[in-house]
Amino acid sequence: MTVRSVVILLSALVGLFGLLSRAQQSDPDAAVLEQLKKAGSNLSKPHKIDFYLYFPDENAARRAAKEIKDAGFGTEVRPAATGSDWLCLATKTMVPELSSLKKIRSDFTSLANAEKGDYDGWEAAIVK
Repeated sequence: MTVRSVVILLSALVGLFGLLSRAQQSDPDAAVLEQLKKAGSNLSKPHKIDFYLYFPDENAARRAAKEIKDAGFGTEVRPAATGSDWLCLATKTMVPELSSLKKIRSDFTSLANAEKGDYDGWEAAIVK
């Protein structure tokens, strides 16, 4: 193999890894699942997942919490840790499957937008 062909091969690999990195950045749910997997979590088992939605006032957070609770999630409304927003914390124990998490992201983003809030993603503890 010539030096030129090695350089071309390395350039192609660097480009491929860059594309994978950008793909993970554009799919936050897949990125979190990958991190859980790397940390040793068994993704075939149910996990308690916390979903974070922020709203400009308590009333908006409570309206969202009612809809979320009606959809089968646990909810808690409290002031956000920083700033003047209100947190609507939604919880659900489920197997963390990408398609389900994407659906939840879509639903929670729409709900948050309707109340002038933001959906800020989810987290889960490692399950062995």
